[in-house]
Amino acid sequence: MTTAPLKSRIIKATAWLIGGNVSSQMLRLISNLLLTRLLTPDAFGLVASVNTLYFGLVMFSDFGVWQSVVKSEDGTNPRFLGTAWSIQLLRGVLLCAVVLALSLGLHIAAGMGVFEANTAYADPRLPLMMAVFSLSALLQGAESMQLASAQRELHVGHLARLEIFTQLSAMVVTLVMAWATHSVWSLLVGTVFSSLVRTLLSHFYLPGHSERPCWDRAFAHEIFGFGKWIFISSVIGFLAGNGEKLILGATLVTASFGVFSIAATLLAATIGVYSSINGHVVFSSLSIALRSEKRDEITRFYTRAQQFADLFLGGLAGLIFMSGHWAVWLLYDKRYQDAGWMLQWLALGLVALRQQVVEQLMFARGKPSWVSANNTLRAVSLVVFIPLGFLLAGERGAIAGVVISQFASWPFSMKFKYDQGLLTWATEKWWVPALILGMMVGWLVDLAFSTWAH
Repeated sequence: MTTAPLKSRIIKATAWLIGGNVSSQMLRLISNLLLTRLLTPDAFGLVASVNTLYFGLVMFSDFGVWQSVVKSEDGTNPRFLGTAWSIQLLRGVLLCAVVLALSLGLHIAAGMGVFEANTAYADPRLPLMMAVFSLSALLQGAESMQLASAQRELHVGHLARLEIFTQLSAMVVTLVMAWATHSVWSLLVGTVFSSLVRTLLSHFYLPGHSERPCWDRAFAHEIFGFGKWIFISSVIGFLAGNGEKLILGATLVTASFGVFSIAATLLAATIGVYSSINGHVVFSSLSIALRSEKRDEITRFYTRAQQFADLFLGGLAGLIFMSGHWAVWLLYDKRYQDAGWMLQWLALGLVALRQQVVEQLMFARGKPSWVSANNTLRAVSLVVFIPLGFLLAGERGAIAGVVISQFASWPFSMKFKYDQGLLTWATEKWWVPALILGMMVGWLVDLAFSTWAH
């Protein structure tokens, strides 16, 4: 594939992702804002615990089926796709069984007084909520492989429309139920309903034909061969990316954990565009460039992707660190105001996300073990710094521990870039100036709001 067609497809895919993700994140923010008027902070703490535990099980059972379809030379072969879908279906059934077992375990453990009182894990509603959430595992297992094929071919427009409609459907169902019941169950039902909509759309909306489940030993061996590293990376990656929620859910009272989830949701919404581009366009484009075996092309694309990430993340981190609390002040009532300082501190961790670009290159080059090493450093840091921070300074110390841990993976990332000949001035020069500029703009925003508010 020549550079021109690849560049054109990347630009088109990026445009769709930006438009679709902005729309999706706006819907999520609006939904979240309206729900805080209808529900109490402890409801968000409970659902955050359910999502974290479930997502942990999802990552613990990840064999990289999608990544295999995107990366493999046989990714368009009907038997490859059928085998991949069979693996995904089996995973969904097993995951459902494990979630049900976990819900029973939580019920027994809570009855024995294993968890601290008033934390989310000690709440008697949590086990039943986990049991109901197991339906999502079955629904996600039944998703069509056309989702992976669309990502492989950078048909991002279809994926963006699918995600927006899914998000809109979930938002409507959740808000109606919350308005009618003021119950935490509205959040859970909305999430399960979104899984149902996404699965149906994957079969009946996306172009192409859904392949029938089948089993080809050679293709299964290829998927599991690549997937074993994805599995290891996903397990450690979950601990690195969500370990703070596991730890804080067992440390903070349910309401405080709910406030933290609000801050985390706001931060996730602000970087949704970057995360989507990095996970879909960057990985797929790097894989395409590598298949072309043109070193200049992969170097050029990586450098541009890293520069974009540094300018975006550095500027955003500085802006939110200096003025992010005003977003909480404007949007939420006094019950959620502590999310303001949490958002400011968490924003500094955005700078650490610049290394996710090189991690996509690690995956694309078939070296997921490097990503596993990065995630191990982050996971170990969370286990050390969050409890230590909480012991020394309570809630604020724990949040500081979350931020510090995000930078633990930098040494391995730098080593990999050096080995690949990509640790250059061109790839490293922009993040510090972007951070400083973002802080300056954030200081002006803070000054303007302080003058207006007083």
